[in-house]
Amino acid sequence: MRSITYFRKTVQFPDKPEKKRFFARLQNGDWEPCTFQNIERLVDRKTTFIDIGGWIGVTPYWAAQIADNVITVEPDPVCFGILKEMQPENSGEVRVINAALSEDEVLVLHSVGGGFGSSETSALIADDNGEAIRAQTVTIAELQTMARTERLCFKIDIEGYEYRALDQFRAIDPQRTAGVLLAVHPQILFASLSGPSVVRAIRTIIATMRLIRSLRGFRLDNPSAIWAALRKSIARREFRGFDLLFVSRRRDR
Repeated sequence: MRSITYFRKTVQFPDKPEKKRFFARLQNGDWEPCTFQNIERLVDRKTTFIDIGGWIGVTPYWAAQIADNVITVEPDPVCFGILKEMQPENSGEVRVINAALSEDEVLVLHSVGGGFGSSETSALIADDNGEAIRAQTVTIAELQTMARTERLCFKIDIEGYEYRALDQFRAIDPQRTAGVLLAVHPQILFASLSGPSVVRAIRTIIATMRLIRSLRGFRLDNPSAIWAALRKSIARREFRGFDLLFVSRRRDR
């Protein structure tokens, strides 16, 4: 195992040579600093942190050190194996569920780059050289029932499938949930659509607006992230992803 300290907490990871550059970025504090700032802001010892898209444990095992408990959902078989391997080596209580967020009974997932184990496993687009699996699924309602505490915080990073999960987002209980950290991937939705580029771009923009509005009972805390992503998208002539933070309106009272 490899011990890595980032944002004042230490996590034990399997020593993967192919992740060397990523681990260096993580240890230097260069990888998604706002994500950890927002988790620290919303999570405490009375909170169940529900991490949908746990990847290789970067956020769930970090958050486990400040939360009452963590539930992490990960359908990628390689990443799920890594998460399970990390359980006995790290502090805090982390429950690992091998599933994808969906109301369907199964969801077909595609790997990127020839195999699973990356952060880019997606239900929307397929890689010609990749693999596909039929993943078991879990719903927001089921995850909220599993939570041990009344107070919740969600992190959702599901590589484009957020555009297909609006009914699930509407099921998030704003009375219990302090906040939702949502990664948005318009570039993946755009790539999954057919037709002329202009039409696909318009459909992507409309779908993104619907996605943002789907989190009822929450206030968007960082609208500037949308405008920053829009400027980058225009400058580079391609859609850029961005991270949003939704805070329960109860916190505003």
